[in-house]
Amino acid sequence: MKKMTGWHALALSIALLLMATPLMAQTDEFDPADAGLSATPRLTEQPEPEPESEPVTARQKVDGIAAVVGDEIILESDIDEELYLFNMRSGGQAITESNVLEYRTSVVREMVDEMLLVAKAHRDSILLSPGALDEELDRRVVELEQRHGSPEALDAALASEGLSRAGLREIYREDIEKRLLAEQVIRREVHGRIDVTWREVEEYYEENGADVGMVPEAFHVAGIVSAPKVSEELKRAAYERLNAARAELDAGSSFEDVAAQYSDDASAARGGDLGWIGRGMMVPEFEEAVFALAIGEISGVVPSRFGFHIIRLDERDGERVRARHILARVTPGPDDVLRAHARADSIRTMIVDGADFSAVAGGYSDDEASSARGGDLGWFAPGDLDAEFEAALRTLEVGGITGILEGDGGYYILKLVEYEEPRTAELDEIRDQLKEYIFGLRAEDRFQELMEELRQEIFIDIRTELLDAS
Repeated sequence: MKKMTGWHALALSIALLLMATPLMAQTDEFDPADAGLSATPRLTEQPEPEPESEPVTARQKVDGIAAVVGDEIILESDIDEELYLFNMRSGGQAITESNVLEYRTSVVREMVDEMLLVAKAHRDSILLSPGALDEELDRRVVELEQRHGSPEALDAALASEGLSRAGLREIYREDIEKRLLAEQVIRREVHGRIDVTWREVEEYYEENGADVGMVPEAFHVAGIVSAPKVSEELKRAAYERLNAARAELDAGSSFEDVAAQYSDDASAARGGDLGWIGRGMMVPEFEEAVFALAIGEISGVVPSRFGFHIIRLDERDGERVRARHILARVTPGPDDVLRAHARADSIRTMIVDGADFSAVAGGYSDDEASSARGGDLGWFAPGDLDAEFEAALRTLEVGGITGILEGDGGYYILKLVEYEEPRTAELDEIRDQLKEYIFGLRAEDRFQELMEELRQEIFIDIRTELLDAS
């Protein structure tokens, strides 16, 4: 099979799409981690990197057959390619002289197992559904576009290697087809042969409940926010600066030059270019303004919570646009911050003197969403909150309030509404997740049985000298 080398950033992106997980991890029937349960073993476990060793910096491409599986072959160069791409994905430091044999062994085993599954698919006349391969290729290309930032950036990366999208799809069509066929076999021969009854779930819980279903401690929290309000003087200064930028545009200066000179956004270095953006990716004011523009049109001054914008629409593709903007950012000054802190102190004094927390939150909190609920922020597990906030809550009795805490968006006063100790989950709380977990355990066992059956039935000849025979 034709392969590509020396791709740098482009190869890294493709490696992430093609090599991210082993076969068993790519199926979506169960995920113990999502259920808060212990993870089942992976198909293969990659060895830990050994940073004290010198990294491998060169790729040695050895011509020859590394393994034969049925009527398929694995070349030494294929293995080296996989190792190279994996090392790129790991920042170039994962594979060292001391652990390269372990990594090579893992790669060969993965490749052999995939070929066994593909051979099983061919032998049993398993076919992909019409259009499935092209749909998967389309999905992978979209992921590559996202990794590169835009369709144009991907096209540029491909062009630098003398490739087109059609060429990219053709080169990786065979790899993806094999992966899809292998997944089909797993779904039929592994998942399709497993059934977990609710009675079995109950029995498993009775025997292992304390080990598989711990509910962590939890904090029910309410809060009041005092956010710094930007003074009218600072708003006026930002607005006037953007008007000066607009005057230069009206006088004939290029948008790119004016953005580089006036914009407070990081995009200023790119002449204000924001790349391709879709609906839902921008604040409402910006979205409404940019989608109302004609291509090449420049907006007036558009206010948002970030400040003031001038926007130019460069391209449109359905519900996506490519735009540039100039941003005059509006941020609170030192006096605004001091006023917010003084306001938070006055609010806390009201509560300490007996005012109802919920009523005060509803009338004074600057967080609109929670103020409508009397400041209720909901339940939080350890690690969900800022470390300083969590530490402050741990000092409280239920019903107590913290001092004034500084955080993103202003100053906070928190109340510990309820606290729950860590405990073993009740069966009804984890019934569905536990069923998936048991399914996963059985799927792993059945997968290993299947692979052993295929190793007995299908000819395998591993010839590579570097493979660890153990």
